[in-house]
Amino acid sequence: MRKLSWRFKSRKIMSCVLLLLLLGTLQAMAQQKITGVVKDVSGETIAGANVMVKGTTTGTMTDLDGQFTLDASPNAVLQVSFIGYVSEDVKLEGKTSVIVILSEDTQALDEVVVVGYGSVKRQNLTSSVSKITDEAVKDRAITTLGEAFQGQLAGVRSSASGGGVPGEELVIRIRGMNTINGDSSPLYVIDGVPRDNMSDLNPTDIASIQILKDASATSIYGSRGANGVVLIETKQGQGKPTITFDAYYGVSTPEKKLDVMSGEEWVAWNMFRRNLNHLRAGGSMSDPMSARSAGNQIPSSWASTTEFTDWQDAVMHTAPIQSYQASASAKGDIGSIYFSAGYMNQEGIVKYSYYERLNARLNAMMNITKKLRTGVNVSISHSDRDGADSNGGSNGKGKESSLHHALMLTPLMKLTEGTRDWGFPENIGTTYPNPVEQLKYTTDNTKFMRVAASVWGEYDILDGLTFKTQYSYNYDGKTYEFFQPGNVTYSNGNVTRGNSNSSNTRNWVFQNTLSYDKSFKDHNLSVLLGQSAEEKNYYIISAAASGWPYESIETLNVATTPTTATTQRTAYTTASFFGRASYDYKEKYLLTVSARYDGSSRFGSNKKWGVFPSFSAGWKINEESFMESLDWISLLKLRAAWGMSGNDRIGDYTYMALLGSYNTSWGDKVSSGVAPSRIANEDLQWESTKTLDFGLDFSALKNRIQFNFDYYINTTDNLLFSVPIPYTTGFSSYTANVGSIRNKGWELDITSHNIVGKFDWSTSLNFSRNRNEVLDMGEIDQFTSTSWDAQFITKVGGPVSQFYCYRTDGILLPSDFDANGKALVPILAGQEVGNVKYVDQDKDGQITSADYVPYGNNLPDVVFGLTNRFSWNNFDLSILLQGQIGGDVLFLGSRQYDNGGANVNGLRRWLRSYKPDYLALYGSNENPMPVDYLSQHGIDLSWDGETPNPVGKNDNNDDRRIYDATYLRIKNITFGYTIPKQVLKNTILSNLRCYVSLDNLKTFDSYPGYTPETNSFGNATTMMGLDYSTYPLSKRVIFGVSVVF
Repeated sequence: MRKLSWRFKSRKIMSCVLLLLLLGTLQAMAQQKITGVVKDVSGETIAGANVMVKGTTTGTMTDLDGQFTLDASPNAVLQVSFIGYVSEDVKLEGKTSVIVILSEDTQALDEVVVVGYGSVKRQNLTSSVSKITDEAVKDRAITTLGEAFQGQLAGVRSSASGGGVPGEELVIRIRGMNTINGDSSPLYVIDGVPRDNMSDLNPTDIASIQILKDASATSIYGSRGANGVVLIETKQGQGKPTITFDAYYGVSTPEKKLDVMSGEEWVAWNMFRRNLNHLRAGGSMSDPMSARSAGNQIPSSWASTTEFTDWQDAVMHTAPIQSYQASASAKGDIGSIYFSAGYMNQEGIVKYSYYERLNARLNAMMNITKKLRTGVNVSISHSDRDGADSNGGSNGKGKESSLHHALMLTPLMKLTEGTRDWGFPENIGTTYPNPVEQLKYTTDNTKFMRVAASVWGEYDILDGLTFKTQYSYNYDGKTYEFFQPGNVTYSNGNVTRGNSNSSNTRNWVFQNTLSYDKSFKDHNLSVLLGQSAEEKNYYIISAAASGWPYESIETLNVATTPTTATTQRTAYTTASFFGRASYDYKEKYLLTVSARYDGSSRFGSNKKWGVFPSFSAGWKINEESFMESLDWISLLKLRAAWGMSGNDRIGDYTYMALLGSYNTSWGDKVSSGVAPSRIANEDLQWESTKTLDFGLDFSALKNRIQFNFDYYINTTDNLLFSVPIPYTTGFSSYTANVGSIRNKGWELDITSHNIVGKFDWSTSLNFSRNRNEVLDMGEIDQFTSTSWDAQFITKVGGPVSQFYCYRTDGILLPSDFDANGKALVPILAGQEVGNVKYVDQDKDGQITSADYVPYGNNLPDVVFGLTNRFSWNNFDLSILLQGQIGGDVLFLGSRQYDNGGANVNGLRRWLRSYKPDYLALYGSNENPMPVDYLSQHGIDLSWDGETPNPVGKNDNNDDRRIYDATYLRIKNITFGYTIPKQVLKNTILSNLRCYVSLDNLKTFDSYPGYTPETNSFGNATTMMGLDYSTYPLSKRVIFGVSVVF
């Protein structure tokens, strides 16, 4: 029976196989050879056009004569496409030979670019405007919107002041810094409403981002556009009802660890150091340990120790990151609606640091009549961020951070996680706490609550004449809490500290515009008139205290010693009137003029109002008759622009006189009173920036190659400075507009579609260079800024915020001292052979702070980005490289990591910091290091020929801390696959894409810190390019999915 059953089944299987073979044969017989040619409307053949059989993966490309051959069924549909042309679907209907005519796709030329209070065709732009492509936002996983700017735009720098702190808003600069004491951040305009930041915007809600860079584009925003304008439009309802779900999950790891000594190396180095110090004191290697001073004794347990702690590993970990975003969209005759909601959570690679965000948005529009439309835009977000006191020295709380402590702690110290008390290894004393427990028990938390709502109405008065009104209200609330127990601050105990503040900003904006667009034969005219009013109110309450009898209760009222308690309330208003007119003849000769009349409460009664005009023109040379033979050129346009914009972000009430409380003596009594503390200046006015911009736009081969070049000169006048005045006035200085700086540079964007067809490859490349120079500072020619022993100088003739330090000239040699040890060259007190030699700049025979000179420049020579995008069938791949050439960074943390101090760790390069020849100077040629330990652990302590001896005065503010900031970073690699439409045909899904994204994969640099692209002072323009052990950059591996229902 079993044999019969098997035979029966075998026959069934064979029958099925034969049937399948027959069907395959019939299918093959149904296929027929199709030939064809692809031409444009003028009859010219098109080489490289893509020809696909619709619904299949069968396809080919046309040859040099525009011809193609492929196999297809008689009723198949061919899809023919080529860049710069409108794709065509061709029904065969039994034909075996076809001629396909492709018409030019004017969409690329007619692409609309959003500008201030309007839009314009990209080919008709007369000012400098850049756009972030949709792919830069939607095709990869980004946590904050600022990440989409990195490496994508010429003339725009986006950097993390805190390295990789979760959720940190990136610092964005457009064409450098146009102010010294004011804010250099650009203005953000979100759905037509001016904002000071773009924090907590959900990247998946973004429809487009445009960057206005020259004054002809930004002057329409008057007093707020001096630093550039970022225009952000969020998504609106589109097409039939759809639901989209985007999710990703991944992990983050440190992109880099500092190269500090291992446990074995630390033991070897400290044995060497202690032996050498004993010899220097006149001792001998034959002396017993008991004869040595305590600091030079070597415990016998050191050489036998095998368990060490890697403190960087102890405070950092592999951290998860996840995001879930859902949206619904629809559009019909009655209107449109877009709604989204989402959640994002990112743990930091430093333990106990994190960022969490909840967000929701509603954008709705209703067509009340054919001429009247109205809509609302509402967004709400709540974010929670905790840095756990981890970010270098930038926390400003008077103590080094846990990350700094982790880099300094000796690896002999044991990790005792779970307790804040620990024992110290034999003969080691330290004032550094357990950084893991410092992270665990420190609260460093910031919460944001943001609400933005606007309602608008639009009415078509006449054909081409439209009136729009918009009212918006924004609320930004912030709560900050810091608490640190005393016994995690320092190991020997310290006072518990805490502070708390709560602030909120409420502002409304009311805008009205009247726009007119009309064409008269070959003449095109667009006119805009508008009015805007804004009020902003700010309030903050803060308090700090120390000494907690019960650390389990972190509220300030428990503290025994209140230290500060303050409140502050400010208000700010503006009123504006503006207009713009654009004209072109045959879209060949282009002209735009604009002006804005601004009033601000931040200035005195004599200077409250300012006028900001602009002018720009363009000439599309390719439209001229003498260019007809060069039809391969799609666009050749020259641009020139001049304009003025202002900056009123100088703080409220700066022009007003202030009163302060003082104590004074009357006889033998001290009395308190009030007296003027600042003189008024009713002539205080805008910082104004004049921009001159020349540009060239070029595209060729049906836009397969696009090239944009700009050269600009930005000059900012009326900078605010403190001007000295005679003491007989009762004051030493007052604030006035006396300064001037200049930024000039160039920008280059190149985009090419290298291969078009079944396999597609496109490249985007951008370069930019900016240099700034201080032209005038009134009655002073320089000033310095100091923090954490680092100094910066801003000086007439130099850039803003240049490093200010000693210059070095190698090391001090025996020949620099006489037989009695007296220095023959200028030195600092306590310096000796092997220490750093400093240059006596003023030739006075001594080394003092008067020998500081400007050195280096935190501005890079060139910033660049390179993106390559590939697609084949349903696969896509993008690779983003980002970097800079030149520029410098001050690694202030190395002042301690390079000091070679006792009982602390340091950079590995200190292993070879002792020159053997120096041993003779201390009365002994004995080898101060046990040879067996060195050979056992493979450690080389021979001098490298350049590292100074870490004994004596080496921890000074000098050029050794300043490093080349050149780097190349593999910023992102994203690989995705979109499920074919035919697979989803019978499902509820209309699109499904899966992808893997790699961020910050590798940085190639020579910098010994975590990342050269950092600034511990964030937005501070006078102290740029400083790194005090800033939070490490995160390397991320993310898996994501995007589903459309």
